[in-house]
Amino acid sequence: MCVYCAGTLKETTTDFVEKIDNYVIIIKNVPCEKCSQCGEEYFSDTVAEKIESILDSIQKISSEITVTVIDYATQAA
Repeated sequence: MCVYCAGTLKETTTDFVEKIDNYVIIIKNVPCEKCSQCGEEYFSDTVAEKIESILDSIQKISSEITVTVIDYATQAA
């Protein structure tokens, strides 16, 4: 049950996005439970630990990774 709205949780996958310093990491197809009512996502302890491990390993090679993020509101004005 969702702690925010008491909605039903459904097992699915999501994209996890994390901004660290000047780069963005996107981890696709991360297992989660998602609220069918409000969309809040929950990760198991195991999945959360794996995400942290992935983020730690990516930070070691981050100088080789570049992602450009454009602010739509600024560019579309």
